Amino acid sequence: MNKIISTLGLLATMTLSSYAHAFYTELGASYGRKTTTFDQENSFDTESITGSLSIYFLERMALELSYTDATGVKKEKASLTDPRRTTTQKSQILGADLILAFADKKALFQPYVKGGGAQIKRSQTAVIEGAGTASIDPETATVPSYGAGMKIQLTETFGLKFSYDVWKTPLDGGAQTDDSSIRAGVTWIL
Repeated sequence: MNKIISTLGLLATMTLSSYAHAFYTELGASYGRKTTTFDQENSFDTESITGSLSIYFLERMALELSYTDATGVKKEKASLTDPRRTTTQKSQILGADLILAFADKKALFQPYVKGGGAQIKRSQTAVIEGAGTASIDPETATVPSYGAGMKIQLTETFGLKFSYDVWKTPLDGGAQTDDSSIRAGVTWIL
């Protein structure tokens, strides 16, 4: 992850020395939430909060550094006689992505794509009614990430941001799966 950030930072520094007039910074905050309820005893609730700092250069390219804190709570009970099981999964994701915007910063609609890497730290705790608690703390992993989104610039400095982000999350045995998030938030150009 440090190599990715160093390489992207070096690229940004080299580019900025030639194109200082096209340099600007943007702060962002996003929130995501999903609740799925099967019945009174079975539900799944996820929530995530993301903060980001994007350094734009060449008008339509940016280096985005982000931090996401996500929590998912799954409550299960198969029948009246089964014990209730509550599983809580927490993830902290530190990301570094290059963004390519398809419109300039003054456009009302600004679609973009991004790709890079992320460092993911996860933990899981399961509480089984009458049986105790079990915890799993998989190792921290550095994985590829990508996504797409749309900014809607409402004023010269304030806008709305919607995105779909994907991380290649490692599984046991070396395989990977796609974890994804749909987010909505706000951005400020400094």
